Parts: sequence; structure tokens; C-alpha cells
Amino acid sequence: MFRQQIRRFSKASFLAGAAVASAYVTYEVAFPKTQLLNENEKYVNKFPSFKTTVENMPSREEMLKKLGPEIKKEDKDKVFTAEDVPEKSFDLVIIGGGASGAGSAVDASLRGLNVLVVEKEDFAAGTSSKSTKMAHGGVRYLEKAIFQLSKAQLDLVIEALAERASMLENAPHLATILPIAIPIYKWWQLPYMYSGCLMYDLFAGRQALRYSYIQSRAATLATQPQLDSEGLKASLVYHDGSFNDARFNTALALTAIKQGATVLNYTEVEQLLKNSENKVKGVRVRDRETGKEYLVKAEAVLNCTGPYSDRLLDMDHDPKGVSPAKALDTPRMVVPSGGVHIVLPEYYCSKDVGLLDASTSDGRVMFFLPWQGRVLAGTTDVALKSVPEHPVASEDEIEEILKELQHYVTFEVKRDDVLSAWCGVRPLVKDPRKTPKNGATQELVRNHLIHTSDTGLVTLSGGKWTTYREMSQDAVDEVLKVHPELKDPTKNVNHVEIKPCQTQHHKLFGAEDFDTSLAARLAQAYKLPSDLAAHLASNYGDRAPVILEIYKKDRANRLPVALAAADELAQLPTYEEFEFPFTVAELKYSVHNEYARHPLDFLARRSRLAFLDARAAQKAVKGVVKVMGDELNWDDEKRSQLEKETTQYIEHMGLTANKTSFLENEV
Repeated sequence: MFRQQIRRFSKASFLAGAAVASAYVTYEVAFPKTQLLNENEKYVNKFPSFKTTVENMPSREEMLKKLGPEIKKEDKDKVFTAEDVPEKSFDLVIIGGGASGAGSAVDASLRGLNVLVVEKEDFAAGTSSKSTKMAHGGVRYLEKAIFQLSKAQLDLVIEALAERASMLENAPHLATILPIAIPIYKWWQLPYMYSGCLMYDLFAGRQALRYSYIQSRAATLATQPQLDSEGLKASLVYHDGSFNDARFNTALALTAIKQGATVLNYTEVEQLLKNSENKVKGVRVRDRETGKEYLVKAEAVLNCTGPYSDRLLDMDHDPKGVSPAKALDTPRMVVPSGGVHIVLPEYYCSKDVGLLDASTSDGRVMFFLPWQGRVLAGTTDVALKSVPEHPVASEDEIEEILKELQHYVTFEVKRDDVLSAWCGVRPLVKDPRKTPKNGATQELVRNHLIHTSDTGLVTLSGGKWTTYREMSQDAVDEVLKVHPELKDPTKNVNHVEIKPCQTQHHKLFGAEDFDTSLAARLAQAYKLPSDLAAHLASNYGDRAPVILEIYKKDRANRLPVALAAADELAQLPTYEEFEFPFTVAELKYSVHNEYARHPLDFLARRSRLAFLDARAAQKAVKGVVKVMGDELNWDDEKRSQLEKETTQYIEHMGLTANKTSFLENEV
């Protein structure tokens, strides 16, 4: 009886199983594509689709038309006033297109103001492209805060740590976390350094990137095989941010334009327009490409010219708002200091972990950091009597950095290994309203400073790259405080309610749909080499597919920029021409979508080739001039002129020995 029950149960189970299997097979035969599509759709929806077209951004010519009336040729020598311009074109004019100027434009435009930015050269052409490329709180400031019991220094560190997190959040394609190792050669240094780094992490609070840790001697040498092992005890690893400064600056400018701001490079301020009450109510600007001049009326003007702030303040002191023949004998706001950096081959440092020299011969801090496939080393700190127009790295400062580096590596450090070098001017600032006592040097402000003149001109200077967003917020707050009528919807140009600051969590251009898998997905979709996909993803973010659409259209667009000139194509290319991932497609994108107007805009600031390898950049000059000339319809004379200018500029980026930070024609 038991066996019969077993047979019945087995038969029933078999029949039930057969029915289920038959139904499953029938479903698979009837609906296989539907199921597959559903599975694929579920997977694809995990990632945003590629952006293969850009927003309808205005051209430079269209933005120029938004300026005020063009000055007639017969009136070029006339000095104008604000009353000569009948209508207000903008709420706010920002002079300077560096980090603080472009950052202020993003802040003001997101609040609802109608903004104009005018930059004499290119975005980040000055100090903003010549930084240490670190988004950091400043470990040396923390040390000073502790030993000097300085709350001001501590506040500076905490402020910068918060802003570091904002940079990493708002532009994750341009700013990333970088571990930095501090080699320990004396045992007593270990608890001292470790406690300092733990405090650095502690003050970051929830925004700490990763916690500091100790590496053994063996682990240190495994990650940094170039290190001198003699006497090495261990290393301490802490974390900060690394970013591409010039491309970050470009992203700020593009973000402002996307929000409705008018942002113009190669547009120079010739005069501050004042009204009958001696208040600054606009600017006279000159388009450096065409020579045309325009009168622009605005409620407020913000000076964001960094190291050159005093030049605008001199114009502000003049009753007519024009630049004096020579600098005025008035208290200076900027105390310039030059900082030199050099770039070395990748074997000078780990590709994933930087190095910090915390005890240089003169007591400063020196960094050796992996950056864009090379090693960035610096910086020096030399006081300057005046601000150079185009600062350059002096040979003495280059040798100083190499000398410090020799203490850490096991092979000979050679001058020939320097691939590029530059000098950036730090705008250390002091309040011009405070006069010196008995000729003593006034105390410098280590943070940023906002100064409002009697004319209503607001000046923002000082600070550092990491705190650009908070600096911009403070500057726009001051503008609204000094010009409260801008808050009135009936009086501002856009007729809107002005919002509070919106920038703390606002994604920048290229970051909206960026994710860490982008490089892999680009390589897969476009059949790219991994280094090219990684380069485009980490520099252009979700706009990288737009470049790749240009890339695939024409075989010529896939050439390295160094091979774009016709005479270069007649020669057999060498391996070096393909060393860098900068293609004609990227160049064309920069011209038409990022307002590149000069060969240096691309070579130095959009692609960074001149900063990575000056010799390679020089070889690419002809190709870049040819492509840009074809795209922008340059005549032969202009092509020849710009080729010469570009070659000479790059020559001073470490290829020739500069005696000082000034070019010979500036001394």
C-alpha cells in the first residue's frame, strides 16, 4: 500500500512537473524577445544615456550683441560717463574670468541676476591655471593653528575642508580623491605626523574623504619604488583632493553661460563708467579680436582680477574711471608672491599616491603629485616687487625644486627631465583701508578679502582655489548688500525674486550625468583605446560623447593634434606623436563649444598639453593653428602671428632658462 502511494505521488509529481516545464517552454517560445528586452531595459536604465549633442549655447558673436551700444570710430578718444548709456544691460558686471570671477558668475546667475563677465585674456589664463592642482584644507595651516593657538588659521582649515567636499561633489569628473604619503625617516615623527593627520580628518567631520593610516617600510617602497630606502622607517598616508584647475575654470564659465550669463574672453575693460555721484555704474570694454568698443551699463561692478586688483582700483580712484599713466601712490591691496611648479616624467612618483615633503631646507612644504599621467612638483614661494604680465619660472626656482626632490629618490634628478615649468602669482592681500604704521608691513590676510570702495565697486581678492565657491558667495552677498535695489523684481533686469546662494550642491557643466563607469562605457560603445576614453571622461564628463561623435565622423578628426598640419602628414609619424590623447576632434569641440580663440587656449588650458610637456606642445603648434585657422577663418597673417606668439610663450615654460619671474621686455 505504501509503495502504491509512492507510485501515485511520483506519477502526480511527474505530470505536474511536465505541465510546468511545458508551460515554461511555451512561454519562452512565445515571449523570448519580450523577456530579453525587459532584462536589457532594466540593465540599460541603470545608466544615463549618452549626451551626443550639447545645449544650444550662444556663440561669442551672439554674446557680443548683448553688450551696450558700440562706440563710433570718431568717438574712440572720448571719455564717457554712465549717463551716456540710456539703458541698463546687466545687473552685474564681473571683471575677470578666473576661478573667483567665473565662480561669482555661477553664483549670481543662479540667484537670478543678469550677469556679464569680461576677461582680458582666456578663462584661467592667469593664476587659476597655475596652481598645485589640489583641493585641500591645508595641512600646514593646521600645524600653524595648533602651535600658534590661532583660531583664524583653524577656521581657514575647516572652511577649506568643507569646500573641498563641495568641489568633489559638484565636479566629480574633474576632482578626485588623492592619497598622499609622508615618508618617515625618524621614529619620533610618526606619532607627531599621525596625530596631526587624524586631527585633519577629525576637523573634516562627515566630509572626511578617507581616514589616514600608517604604512610599513615595505608597503611604502611597494607603492613608491623610486623612494630612497636608506633610513626609511614607514610612511603616513592622508587624503586630499586633486583636480584639473583650468578645466574646472572652463566648467564654471560654461555653467554660468548655461544659466544665462554672458561670459566673454579676450574682452578688456578700458574704463569704469561713473555717474554724476561718482558711483561706478558700468564699464567701457574693447573686444581684443576686432578692436570694437562697447558701453555697458550695469547696477553693480565686481572686480575679480586677482593679482591685478590694484590696477582696477587705480581706475576706480580716477574721477573719470580711466587707467592712470602710472600706478597711483595709494595703499596697495595685493602683495604678490610667485609660486613655481614643474612637471616630471611619471617614474618620479607613484601613479596613484602623491608625496609630501614636510621638512624642506627652508621650512616650507613641497608636494610631488601624480597628475594627468605625469608628476607635478612644487611649489616655491618668492616675494615679487610687482605683478608680471606673464610670469615665468626662473631657473633658480626650478633647481630648488629638483634639489629637494633629490633627497627622496634613488636615481639622479636631471634638469633635462623637466617637461614643463610655470609660475603662478598668489594674490596675498591686505586691507587697503588700513594704513601702515611707521612703515611697517601690514599683516597679510591669509583668507580672501572683500573690499568695497566709496564708488560702490566691490573687489574680491586673495583666498585659494579650494575656497572659490565660498569666496564667490561672499562677494555676491556683498554686491546685494551694497546694491539692495537688485533684490527688487521691478528693478533688476530679469524682473525676478533674487534667491539665496544655490551653489553648494549645484553640479557643474559636464557633471550632471557623469558616473564612474563612463570611461568604460565610452570605450565599449565607440571602440576606443582605454586611455583615450579615460581622458575624455575625466576632462569633459558627460559631454565626452559629443567629442566622440566628431571623432567618428572623419578619419582626420582622429589624428593627434601634432599631426594635423599638412606638412607634418608628409612625414612618417613616430611613437611620440601618439603619446598624448589629444585629437583633432577634441580641438574642434573646444573651438565650437568652449570658446577657444587662441592656440594657447587649447594647448595650455583646454587640453593642458603645454603644462604636461612643453616640447610636445611646441610640436603641435602648427597642427593646432591649421585646424583653428580653418574653423575660425583666419587669414595667413593671423595664422603666422598666432603661431609665433604660441611658440614663444611655450618656450618659456621650462624650455629656456629664465633669469627671473619676469620676461625680459617686462623688466
